[in-house]
Amino acid sequence: MKGVYKCSDGGYAEDPRECRGGVEGFLGGAERVRLSKLMAGILRHFPERYGVRVDGEGWALIDEVVQALRRAGYPWAERWHVEAIAALDPKGRYEVREGRIRARYGHSIRVKVEPLSYETPLTLYHGTTRENLLSIMAVGILPMKRLKVHLSETVEEALEVARRHGRNVVVLEVDVNCVKRKGYTVARASKRVYIADKVPPECIRRVITP
Repeated sequence: MKGVYKCSDGGYAEDPRECRGGVEGFLGGAERVRLSKLMAGILRHFPERYGVRVDGEGWALIDEVVQALRRAGYPWAERWHVEAIAALDPKGRYEVREGRIRARYGHSIRVKVEPLSYETPLTLYHGTTRENLLSIMAVGILPMKRLKVHLSETVEEALEVARRHGRNVVVLEVDVNCVKRKGYTVARASKRVYIADKVPPECIRRVITP
């Protein structure tokens, strides 16, 4: 992943040439990945472990997140690092507002985050490992440890997600109208991620092997 530059005008960029007024700071690509993963874990799964208070809509104070990052082994972490990671996240994982931050999806803790839109494509995709395929075709795609099922708009993005969990992966093509007819909600959660309560097995059109 690319590094992040803090621009003199207060913005953030992955290319210093985009900072018209000059550059004030830099966060390397490796550090960006590590901080982002830890931020996601704190906001989605274990805020109490790091002393971060998350409200019922998933919001936490940015200053508390910064202190959590410092306690977790990043004493150099600053507020702008958190804001830059959120602003430039390619999937739109985070939302920042009035000194607070939240993850837009992926929670295992009980929060209610309103979707960006209920308008969805007719077809979405879910990446998984081949080992899970038999169970999925029997009972459908379930949220498991998370609150919602995650779906992608393209086969490539679904494969990217699946490969985090193993190499022997497949992609399931999902009929979105079928899911809705079965009474389950499908919505857009971020730039590239859609969520569903559940995907029944009869709504899986086909299995795509890369």
